[in-house]
Amino acid sequence: MKSFYLLLVSQWLANIGDVLYIVALIALLYQQTGSALAAASFPIAVTIGMTVSGLFFARVLSRFTLGQTLLVTQLLKTTLLGAVIWSESILVLGLVVLIAFLDGFARPVQASFIPRLTTNRQQANSLVQGSNQFIQLAMWPLGTMVVASFSSAIALTVALMLFMLSTLVTLRFVRSLDRDVTVEDGESDISLRDSLAIVRTVPHARLITVFVTFESFVSTLWISALLLVYLERHLYIDTGWWGTMNASYLISMILASAYLYRAQRTSSLAFSSLLSVGAALLFGVTSHIVFALIALAIQGYATQLRIIQTNTVLQETTPASQLPYVYSVQQTAYTLAFSIGSLTFGMLADGLPIAIVYLIGAGLTVPLIWLGRQIDLTEDVIQSA
Repeated sequence: MKSFYLLLVSQWLANIGDVLYIVALIALLYQQTGSALAAASFPIAVTIGMTVSGLFFARVLSRFTLGQTLLVTQLLKTTLLGAVIWSESILVLGLVVLIAFLDGFARPVQASFIPRLTTNRQQANSLVQGSNQFIQLAMWPLGTMVVASFSSAIALTVALMLFMLSTLVTLRFVRSLDRDVTVEDGESDISLRDSLAIVRTVPHARLITVFVTFESFVSTLWISALLLVYLERHLYIDTGWWGTMNASYLISMILASAYLYRAQRTSSLAFSSLLSVGAALLFGVTSHIVFALIALAIQGYATQLRIIQTNTVLQETTPASQLPYVYSVQQTAYTLAFSIGSLTFGMLADGLPIAIVYLIGAGLTVPLIWLGRQIDLTEDVIQSA
C-alpha cells in the first residue's frame, strides 16, 4: 500500500498545482488582454490537449513502462509551467494545451496503477475520486484568494513548487515499485487502432466505454455556465447562489466517495442513473432554490457513484496490460463527448427556456439506466464467480 499512497500524494500535489496555475492564468490573461474570450479559452485549450494525447498514447506506452511514462510527463509538465511563468503573451494558451496533452498520458496511467497496487479497488477508487473533488472544492476559492490577495505571479510560483514536489514524489513512487511493466510478450508496438480493437473485443470494456462516453455527453447539463443561466432565467435570484450550487454538487460527490469507501459492495449503476433522471426532472420543474440545491446534491451523489463503480468494474474485468489503452480511449471519447454536449446544451439554452433544457436532459439520461443495468448484471456474474 505504500506505493499506492505515494501515487496518491503525487496526484494531490499535481492537482492542487493544476487548479492554482489555471486560476492564475485566467486572471493574468484577462488583465493583459481585457478579453473575456481569452480568459474563457482555457477549457477549450485543455480539451484540445487531452483529446490529442489519445492519438499518441498507445505508441508511447507500448515503448515505455507505466512508471516511466508517469514520471516523464510530470517532469515535462513542471518544465512547461516554468516556461509559462516566463511567458507574457497569449502564447501561454499553447503551453496550456501542451500541459493538458501530458495530463492525457498521466491520468490513464494513474488509474491503471490502482489494480496493480491494491486489492480493494472500490476503496482505492473512492479515495482517489473523493480527494479529487475535495481539491476542486477547496482550491478554486483558495486559488482565487491567493491571486486576489497577492498576484498571479505568486500563484504561478507556488504551482511550480507543487509540480516540483509532485515530480519528486513520483520519482520515489516509481522507485518503490517491485515491478513496473506495461506490455506482455508479443505486444511491443500498439497503435491507436489496436487500442480501439481492445475496447471493441473486450465486452466489459466496450460496454463501460459506451456508458462513460454517453454519460459525459449528458453530464454537461450540469456545467457551471448552465447553472448560472438557470439562476438568472429560471429562478430569478441573485447570482451569488451560483457558488453555493457548485458547492452542493461537489460536496455530495465527496459524500458518495465516503459512502463507497466504507461499503462492502458498489451501488447499482441503473439505480444511480435513475436518480440522475429524477434530479434533472426536479431541476426542470422546481422554481425554488432549496429544491434546486437538493436536485444538484442528488445528481452529484449519483454521478460520483457511477464514476467509482465504472472504474472498479473496469479494473476487475480488464487485463492489467490492456487497461491503460482502454483508459486512453475512454478519455479521448469522454473529452469529445463533453465538448459536443457543452455545445449542444449551450445552443439549446440559447433557444429554449432553461427549464425545458433540463427536461430534455432528463429524457436523454434515460438510456443510462439500461446501459447501467447491463453493467450491473456483469458485476453480479463477477461477484458470484
